[in-house]
Amino acid sequence: MDYKQVFSNAEYLLDLTIRMAHHSTAIEGNSLTQNETASILVEGFIPKAMREREYYEVKNYQQLMPFLLESLENKTPIDNELIKKIHAILMQHLIDNHGKFKTIQNVVLGADFETEKPYKIPMTLKDWCDNLAYQLNLSQSDDHKLAIIMDAHIKFERIHPFSDGNGRTGRSLIFYSVLEHNLMPFVITKEVKDTYMRAMRAENTQQLVQLAKEAQAVERKRIESFLEQYKHRAGQWKL
Repeated sequence: MDYKQVFSNAEYLLDLTIRMAHHSTAIEGNSLTQNETASILVEGFIPKAMREREYYEVKNYQQLMPFLLESLENKTPIDNELIKKIHAILMQHLIDNHGKFKTIQNVVLGADFETEKPYKIPMTLKDWCDNLAYQLNLSQSDDHKLAIIMDAHIKFERIHPFSDGNGRTGRSLIFYSVLEHNLMPFVITKEVKDTYMRAMRAENTQQLVQLAKEAQAVERKRIESFLEQYKHRAGQWKL
């Protein structure tokens, strides 16, 4: 997929940003609706009284998307520094240590595993980055690439390198990886949260791949609708 051509459609890019902001934060408990998220990101309008945290959780995506696209354009590889920069953008105004690895051991609610120890994070995450790049570079099929990316997502969340914001950061890395390897982007929606969380807890890569493929099919139709709408308007302008 030529994401450069697709993302040259400003309306689709904004739509994608709104949906990423809404659904990824909703999975983490943000109560704002998609329309309220759109009001913040499109009009700069706060539609109702809300917690400052919920406002910044969605607002930060306005800075995230340009950063991701610029990094892709520059062929920036996924490494510790890129991951910290993504986290810094997503968690700005939310935590003091945004963009910094955790220094205190954290726990995933209800999890039956221990997250990586703070002193091991830099090396463990470097190994994670190196392994992801190695596997993707060897892969010959889109299906295999998608499986590698989703399996890496499970492993990233088990490392849990930050004190907060690991889920949002991890899903942003999925987005970056699929575009980096010319795959259809997708949004994991709040409607599939239960399926997503069960698959993550069970380390069920295949279930995550199926979820991703279904989301890609939805995204493909949405892209086609935006492009068709653009062609129709261009035709009207010629007349």
